[in-house]
Amino acid sequence: MNITDPEQDPPLVLIVDDEKFTRLQLRLAMEQVGYQVVETSNGEEALVAYTQVQPDIILLDALMPAMDGFTCSRALQTLPGGDRTPILMITALEDQESVDRAFAAGATDYITKPIHWAVLRQRVYRLLQASRATEKLRQQTERARVSEERLRLALDAAHMGTWDWDLLNNKISYSATAAANMGVAEVAVDTYESFLESVHPEDRQVLEQIINTAIAQRTDYDVEFRVVWADGSIHWIAARGQVYYNETGTAIRMTGINIDITDRKHAEAALQQQTLRSQLFADITFKIRRSLHIEEILQTTVTEVQRLLLCDRVVLFQLSSDGSGKVVKEEVVPGLTAILGRNLHDPCFEKQYLDKYIRGHIGCVADIYNSGIQQCYIDFLKQFQVVANLVVPIFIKEKLWGLLIAHQCYKPRQWSHFEVELLQQLSDQIGIALAQAQLLEDETRQRQELTRVNAELQQFASVASHDLQEPLRKIQAFGNRLKAMYGDVLNDQGRDYLDRMQNAAQRMQALIDDLLTLSRIATRAQPFVPVNLTQVAQEVLSDLEILIQQTNGRVMLCELPTIDADALQMRQLLQNLIGNALKFHQQDQVPIVKIYSQALEDWQSTEGEESLDAKLCEIIIEDNGIGFNEKYLDRIFNVFQRLHSRSDYEGTGMGLAICRKIAERHGGRITATSKPMQGAKFIVTLPIKHNRGD
Repeated sequence: MNITDPEQDPPLVLIVDDEKFTRLQLRLAMEQVGYQVVETSNGEEALVAYTQVQPDIILLDALMPAMDGFTCSRALQTLPGGDRTPILMITALEDQESVDRAFAAGATDYITKPIHWAVLRQRVYRLLQASRATEKLRQQTERARVSEERLRLALDAAHMGTWDWDLLNNKISYSATAAANMGVAEVAVDTYESFLESVHPEDRQVLEQIINTAIAQRTDYDVEFRVVWADGSIHWIAARGQVYYNETGTAIRMTGINIDITDRKHAEAALQQQTLRSQLFADITFKIRRSLHIEEILQTTVTEVQRLLLCDRVVLFQLSSDGSGKVVKEEVVPGLTAILGRNLHDPCFEKQYLDKYIRGHIGCVADIYNSGIQQCYIDFLKQFQVVANLVVPIFIKEKLWGLLIAHQCYKPRQWSHFEVELLQQLSDQIGIALAQAQLLEDETRQRQELTRVNAELQQFASVASHDLQEPLRKIQAFGNRLKAMYGDVLNDQGRDYLDRMQNAAQRMQALIDDLLTLSRIATRAQPFVPVNLTQVAQEVLSDLEILIQQTNGRVMLCELPTIDADALQMRQLLQNLIGNALKFHQQDQVPIVKIYSQALEDWQSTEGEESLDAKLCEIIIEDNGIGFNEKYLDRIFNVFQRLHSRSDYEGTGMGLAICRKIAERHGGRITATSKPMQGAKFIVTLPIKHNRGD
């Protein structure tokens, strides 16, 4: 499914992760929905790439060597436009302290590992939507500022008037335009005292000080002040003037211009208010999105929206499919009826109207008594003292969750376009925050379920190691005694039955041992420490010495890297793969096994030796055995899967399943290439280093 906007260029995603395999997965996830992708492997590269390509969103790994994601995020904020580019932090850390740290570093959102790819794509889509809406608002604000500046210049030229003040006779004369700006007759001769009376009372004292200073210090007169016209309206005036003196240094005259700057002041106030609201929106968004708990998100929403809009009541109404629902959170001013927790059903709220909200409809009523709405709806709102309301739908993963509603209860209210748009943007952020909290709850339940399953698996391991093996040991012991004491007495058929019983007991013992090994990969795992794989492989070859002699095999071991791993599990992994390479050999050929490694990034050579500083390595076990058809590739790594009968090759069919589980536990993977009777190559990809928390 492509979720890009066909009318806009595909969004450009910057992926920052030190693990190549993770970067590959992230690239595929983004390209599947039509996004463009740029990759970097560390924080320093990310800063350079950002300045070069200006991405629309950044997917940033929190835990990286050298510069971690938190440091990188803070550095991105200082770059041009960096504070407006959404950052989705990807982390294995999910404690509240780490989440707070991510948001404090400038992250817009976060997602935890293991990554749910469908959730990731929706999260990126929502962040891009919110970012574009915010950028649109910023551009509108900038265009309004530029337009206002141009308008100001034009108005200044049109509204400029001259005035002359005879200081000796205390007479002020105005041009027609200057008089109009002051709100007096077109041709007017005024006194200083009457001029001051027209000035707004709050500005008179400051204005007198500026005039006196200009006269005393022989400086230019330059001031902005308010005047009150005869009709009571307030207007802003910008006045500039110069003082003239006689030969004795006495001030005799002041002349200048005045301009009506009321429109400019209103525009500046509106711009300042819009900037303030934009900042408030960012602050509210931060408060809503930083929480991990649904109850806290909902309470923060109603509290902050009520504070921002200065309305009488804000409620979050969670909808049911029939249009009824429940008020799950409320913030209301004192004196009004509280409706928190009430189940409500609007008799006018039919499916047709519900469908409008599903399509994104916004309800905006300035006065319920003069808006042409149905009487049943008026009666419904009156019981809650509502006079005006603003209703915005909230979506979680494109599904209608409920409504964010603002009430004005004591008087009508004309909701501004900005308020409507702001509330709509906030509803998007609420939807993302709720989806995030839901995901956390789902992950918590999954983790609890996984803990329960692991406990049951541990219990099974205990049962298998004792209750199952005890009767099996008796079967084996009594079978051995029976063969030793009565083997000569039994006829051929009896000895055949006994041999089959003992072989079945041995297979059962091997199967139990392999099941225990598989279960203990997670339940009895050891912490990761530096493990020299060359040394581990040499120990495995020593253990397999008899099998090598029996098959006349030749094993060539090259230098392997040292990686962060569970040493015991690495031994199990190599023993299974090398043992299989020797076991599944062609009868007419000497088995040859090659064990070597390679990095997924170019190794740097130092004095002729290869440096093993690459982020990922591949451990390869290659043989000249019987091979297999690659159409069975997925099947061979499953539990109990065999491609050959037990009579041809012994085993339980668990070995490769154990190998896959070990590789996955180490954050890696295992695959193979092969053709029948042309050998096989098993490739294990593993990280060289493991960050704390991964």
